[in-house]
Amino acid sequence: MVNYISNVLETIEGVEYYTDDMNNVYATKGVIPEGEFYPMFVAHTDTVHELVDDIVVEEEMLQKPSTFGRTFTEELNQSLKGYTPQGNPTGIGGDDKCGVFLALELLRELQYVKVGLFVSEETGCHGSRECDVDFLKDVGYAIQFDAPGNHLVTEVCSGVRLYESHGEFINRIIPVFENTMGVSPYQQSHPYTDVSQIKIKGDFSCINFSCGYYNMHTSSEFVVVKDVEDAFDLAVGVVKELGNNKFNYTYIRPTTDYYSQGTLFANYEDEDEYDDFDYKEPDWVDGDNHYFHISESEIEIESKSTGDVVSLSLKDMGELYLLIRERLLENEEI
Repeated sequence: MVNYISNVLETIEGVEYYTDDMNNVYATKGVIPEGEFYPMFVAHTDTVHELVDDIVVEEEMLQKPSTFGRTFTEELNQSLKGYTPQGNPTGIGGDDKCGVFLALELLRELQYVKVGLFVSEETGCHGSRECDVDFLKDVGYAIQFDAPGNHLVTEVCSGVRLYESHGEFINRIIPVFENTMGVSPYQQSHPYTDVSQIKIKGDFSCINFSCGYYNMHTSSEFVVVKDVEDAFDLAVGVVKELGNNKFNYTYIRPTTDYYSQGTLFANYEDEDEYDDFDYKEPDWVDGDNHYFHISESEIEIESKSTGDVVSLSLKDMGELYLLIRERLLENEEI
């Protein structure tokens, strides 16, 4: 994937790029005038799907499933879906190849822009945790495209607030979002994606948008073409609205509490940061039917009736959060 991206970058006039030891890709187009700042676009290069030797991309007319707070009409939409040569669905990798596509196209479109494409997001944002902070020094704001549907806006990610609530940054973005995406934005908390790490390392506002993939993390995943096109128009419109200005927003370390000590909602720039929190191992918590124990890397749930213990890692917790949230919003029983 990184080799493919590098080959594409070679074809875009005015773009300079490099990769780091993690294989993250950093691209810059144009020399920004003094006193101005680059908009930065972010995506991740990995997917959750198993590798297959060949993938056949089919164009189909599909209905959008209910997705995180929004139920769609029965309208059929021009979509792309991936299969093996034998006809078995594979997942198309829209999470987050939609974001990668948009970032590359924005490098073609915009005069001044930076792009960061990070590895290993799906296993814990490992690439963006090692982001080259020097690359961020002249960034005015960062936009990631890594959310399903066409209506989501991430304001808090992994417990990190990305921008000032009701501040100038989001207030200027909302009308652009409504005009280009054709829906009102649903501002939400995202379990994790790279922009949370960028926010920790940068002193500027960040945000994450939907980019048109559906049935994420499943073999039936598909991409709605118009939603991707609308996301591109959204990005161009936001840059036109915000310009090459800086929208300051300083990362505020979340206050640790019972739920944030070493779990999905904690954020550490490196392992040594655990020491800053004076972490204390909690005792087992007595629930109605289970005992719960939260450690630095997992949560354990023990059944009172059977004694069985289930351990959930950070990645497991993220996927469980997404599943429960979607089912609850659809009023389905878990």
